[in-house]
Amino acid sequence: MAYIKEPAKKLRVAGKYDVLVCGGGPAGIGAALSAARNGAKTLLVEQFGFLGGMGTGALVPTFAPSAMSGAPLIKGIHAEILALLGIGDGSNDTWPPIDPEKTKRAYDRLMEIAGVELLFFTRISGVIKTGKRIDCIITENKSGRQALNAKYFIDCTGDADIAALSGVHFKKGDRKGSMQPASNCFTVAGIDDEEFEAIRKTNNAHDLKLSDIMRSDEGKKILPEVSSGEYRFLLETKFEKGYWGFNFGHIFSIDGTDAKDLSIAAQKGRELANNFIAYARKKFPGFKNAYLVSVGQTIGIRETRIIEGEYTMTVADYLSRTKFHDSIAVYDYPVDMHQTDKSLKAFKKSHKAFTQDFLLSPGEYYSVPFRALVPKSIDNLLAAGRSISCDRQVQAATRVMPLCVATGEAAGLAASMAAKKGNSFRDTDTELLRERLTAQRARVD
Repeated sequence: MAYIKEPAKKLRVAGKYDVLVCGGGPAGIGAALSAARNGAKTLLVEQFGFLGGMGTGALVPTFAPSAMSGAPLIKGIHAEILALLGIGDGSNDTWPPIDPEKTKRAYDRLMEIAGVELLFFTRISGVIKTGKRIDCIITENKSGRQALNAKYFIDCTGDADIAALSGVHFKKGDRKGSMQPASNCFTVAGIDDEEFEAIRKTNNAHDLKLSDIMRSDEGKKILPEVSSGEYRFLLETKFEKGYWGFNFGHIFSIDGTDAKDLSIAAQKGRELANNFIAYARKKFPGFKNAYLVSVGQTIGIRETRIIEGEYTMTVADYLSRTKFHDSIAVYDYPVDMHQTDKSLKAFKKSHKAFTQDFLLSPGEYYSVPFRALVPKSIDNLLAAGRSISCDRQVQAATRVMPLCVATGEAAGLAASMAAKKGNSFRDTDTELLRERLTAQRARVD
């Protein structure tokens, strides 16, 4: 591999903050709001021109429930978001819809009110450290290459980009390096709701019947096969009359931290979506006049880097419903480990794990310790969202949006507390953190 040496040059420090949140998905939204509302001068840096991450950029059509049964377990800022969007509290196995444009604007309003400074269209390309502390992040955007200084940083990139750049140890994939497949979600208009709803009553994604119909036709002229891709109904939801969002299909052998893999996934995702629409018009009631509105402008990634934190949550913790002394969130979403290959046997095994093997009984839940957000090797960095410290099976449960908001909310509050005292996150008063999260209407036990 060839290398060149980049000439050294001075970088302008474009801003100084108490708390700098990296990534504007659900975790970053929770973190930035929580930090700013508690008095910290807060900047949120986001690669796209809007907030929401998987729910708006990748077009994932729903939030997961706030609880799979019973009263909501994820409350606080996530409950506030659902109320603002007028889509309930997410409990009792409902899947609140994410209308992408309405949701983008709702996030804008929340940030404006809280006083969070936003920097869109910006990628983070490096960090500058002194010992075990991050001093600055290096950014690239239309304004050029600049540095941003902060007292405390929160990695909400989903891929633990800041942690990795800082030298934090992480895991990625199984023993062979394989990770859960990607999906490229899309929106469709022109659907006859009554006709489609009628077939969904007896042929829905959870019964696998519609997917099995497609599998039987795949490779024929009516439905071309896509290499390393899979046609599969995962979850679909209605936004408005005739307008639906689809979490659809799998794209295998994708590393979400590799630009070439992401480029391949984007192309295959669009191919799957367009092939599906052409097929559905001929095959499925309600799709005669359907047309593709939009394919996600980023890829739905389920798994990449998982940090090595002060505590690593394990499947034993999940199964025993461990209640941690420093718990900052509770949840009951099951292990949702999508299979790493296209075989029907692997799919049904993963489906059974989600719907039966790891489904908690009503009233049961697991908790997330604050220590899982604290990387071992950096004093002023937290991770929130799907890269917190846990094993792969637990990550398949904790990666969904409601819990990402909750871990972000805890991280933002902890950062605002640290900014006033100047301490390491390892010295966080977790009893006080839990008290203040409870005062913010979050649930910690």
